[in-house]
Parts: sequence; C-alpha cells; structure tokens
Amino acid sequence: MFALLTACTREVGFIPTPIAFADHPSILRGTWTGTVTGQTLRLDLTAIYDTSSRYTVSGTGTLNAEALTVTGTVMGGSSYRYLRPQLSPIPDEYTLTLQRPSQADLNLTCTPISGPAATDPWQWSCRVSGTASTFTLSKGTP
Repeated sequence: MFALLTACTREVGFIPTPIAFADHPSILRGTWTGTVTGQTLRLDLTAIYDTSSRYTVSGTGTLNAEALTVTGTVMGGSSYRYLRPQLSPIPDEYTLTLQRPSQADLNLTCTPISGPAATDPWQWSCRVSGTASTFTLSKGTP
C-alpha cells in the first residue's frame, strides 16, 4: 500500500491578484519615511521592473543626517506573479540594504501592513536585521 502526500498552499484555480506596477502605492518608489530605533529614516527610491515575480529598488536616503545608498530586490512571493510587464505583485516580504559610508550596512526586512485595495499612505512593518524592534515605513513625507 502506498500513500501519496502533497503539500500545496494554493487552492486549485488560484489566480494571482494583479497590481499595477506603474502606480500602485505598494511599489517602493518615491519618498518613504520611518523612525528606526529613534532615528529618522528617509528614502528616495526608484523601482525597476525585473521579472514576472520581482523588481529591483535603488536610491538614496538619510538616517538622521547620515547619507545612505539603498539597494534591494522585492520578491513577489509564491502567491503573486506579474501577469503583464506593467503589473507587479504585492510582495510577501522584502529586504533593503542601507549602505552607510562610515558604518556597517543596515539590512531592513519589511512586510506589508496595507492591503491590495489600499490607497496612500501605503505602510510596511520593518525591522533591522539582528534586532527585535520594528518600525513603520510609510509612503510620502511626514
């Protein structure tokens, strides 16, 4: 007697929700702000479509008065896929690297707070790698 076990997290017929890459508020582009362990974070980001399941992010920013260079890749996760080049998935999670000239890089891991139908301001719950504290990263200026 044989038993076949499978693991699947998606129902048969699951269809990913398309998100407009050009203008959806979840896409990491433009100005984003937050407070990281008592320090003011400001990011100015550009998003570039990469593949059907990810896009890249780059830009600059400041952590208090310290200048940052920002790079990262946003992965759509298993539940989202690009349906057309102008569409993007809402990521399950993303990681950004904040490169600081005179100190160690900071790696942020963020998950969405707002849902696919949300309007501005879009928000992410983020944490700095190696710490337990979280902060909210919001689209736009404070």
